[in-house]
Amino acid sequence: MAGTSITIDVDSKPVRDGLKAAADTGRDLSPLMDAIGQAMLTSTQMRFEAQAGPGRAKWAPFAASTLKRMPKRRTPAQLLRDSGRLYSSLTFEAGTDQVVVGTNVVYAGIHQLGGDVVKPEREGSATFIYAKEGAGRTKDGKRVGSKLRFAKASTRAKSKHTRDFTVPEHTIHIPARPYLGVDKDDELEILGTITDFLKGKAGFEGTP
Repeated sequence: MAGTSITIDVDSKPVRDGLKAAADTGRDLSPLMDAIGQAMLTSTQMRFEAQAGPGRAKWAPFAASTLKRMPKRRTPAQLLRDSGRLYSSLTFEAGTDQVVVGTNVVYAGIHQLGGDVVKPEREGSATFIYAKEGAGRTKDGKRVGSKLRFAKASTRAKSKHTRDFTVPEHTIHIPARPYLGVDKDDELEILGTITDFLKGKAGFEGTP
C-alpha cells in the first residue's frame, strides 16, 4: 500500500493466541485475513461517521476561527470529510499471514498523529472592482461601507484594480484525530472471526 506508513500492532494476547490456533490448523489463512481486514475497514469507516477514534474518543472539534471562515457549502461541518478523499481512500490488503488497513493519501499521517505544518512565505495578488454603492446596508436600507468588491483576475471592468500582497511564513497546528487503530470492540470482532474460522462456519467451510 503506497503512501504514508503508520504501523499499529495489535497487542492482545487473546488475539495472538487465536491467530496461533488458526495457524496450527495448517489451513490457508487468506480467507481469515480477508474477513478480519473487511471488519477493521468497516470499523475505521464508522469512526468517520461517529467523528470519534478508537475507544469512541471524540475527535478534537474545529477551531472557532476555522468555523468562522468556513463556506456555507461545507455546513454542517464534518471533521476529515471536506472532500471525502481520505474517507474514500480507506482500504485493506490481506495476505496469508497478515492484514493491513490504511490509506495512500499523503496527508493521512498528520491527521492521525497531529502536528505542525509550516507554510512558507508566498506572494499573491487580489483583484477588485469599484461598485457604485457600499457593500453594507443599514436597517433603513441605506448602502454604506466599502465600495470595493473582489473580482476575478480576468474581469474586463473599467474599475478593475489589482493589489499585490505577501503572506508571511506561518505555522498551522493540526490536532490528532486518530481513525486507525484497534480497540476493545475490534478485538472482540477479530476473536469472533477467528472462532468462526476454527469452527468452519459460513464463509470458511472447506478451506484447505
